[in-house]
Amino acid sequence: MRRVTVAEIMRETGLSRATVDRVLNGRGRVHPRTQHVIRETIGRLQSPPARPDTAPVADMMLRVGRGMTRQMIALWQARAVSGQVHDVYEAGEADVVGMIGQLCEDVSRPLIITLKNSGRIADALRNARLRGKRIISLVSDVSADARDHYIGIDNRAAGQTAAFLIGRALGARPSLAGVVVGDGAFRCHEDREIGFRTGLRAQFPKVVLAGEARGEDSPELTFRAVTRMLQDHPALGAIYNVGGGNQGLTAALRDAGRTDDVIVVGHDVNFVTAPLLHDRLLDCVLATDPAHLLDTAIALATAPKGSAPDSLLVDFGVYTRFNVPGFAQ
Repeated sequence: MRRVTVAEIMRETGLSRATVDRVLNGRGRVHPRTQHVIRETIGRLQSPPARPDTAPVADMMLRVGRGMTRQMIALWQARAVSGQVHDVYEAGEADVVGMIGQLCEDVSRPLIITLKNSGRIADALRNARLRGKRIISLVSDVSADARDHYIGIDNRAAGQTAAFLIGRALGARPSLAGVVVGDGAFRCHEDREIGFRTGLRAQFPKVVLAGEARGEDSPELTFRAVTRMLQDHPALGAIYNVGGGNQGLTAALRDAGRTDDVIVVGHDVNFVTAPLLHDRLLDCVLATDPAHLLDTAIALATAPKGSAPDSLLVDFGVYTRFNVPGFAQ
């Protein structure tokens, strides 16, 4: 049984070094749920599942929030895929492009990605496809000629759903709303924001989108950006977060004393967002089962070419503290 490092635990859980150290060494008070997450992570890393000879063959590159990263890695290991998951959350664009080049040297191994749709990344994927590499885009799409298939939700519809939830909650009175954006190079973020803006404009003209905070899926950056947005727009009544960084968002609301009078809609249910729902810091989130997403991506990666549609849109649900789904863990 191998030794698991503190850095590995931090990467898998998204928790700080200080929190991990307190649990490992029995120092200080740590919430039982956090202790369970750390111990479960250690056990999973110490005993990876055996890989059968019939395991599907593929690699994956992920640039998503900490909660979804942990879900996807656990699901990947449970399915015993013969291939590696590369977490590129903190990688610069040049490093991502370089990794694409390395992973695409063997064109026989499909590549599943969740990446920004920047020009350099799209070019690297496009060139790999021209050499016969199969590319499956998961959660966030890239240019159509840079991948073979896309699997995910209808992100514009998700943004419109967020607009509907917020508009109905605010009622008929004139109100201000804000949006937390990650990065426009993520197609899912861009489409969700567009859907939210058009949904408010079409259905709730009295709700003015007054503030925008750029959080880059980072709790720290999101905290600072939302803090500024609340200072600039003290009458803000609702916030829609199109991406990650929800811990930073809710911390900013807590520091401003606004947890009870700002409606917050986010995305995904996982070890980050589920406690925030339970604690009434998030009102609701839009999410789909990550296992269904990954299973479909693996199936597309290994299916005969031309046997599946270009894009597959999956259903998403609205979750509150009253109906947190089983896949949250």
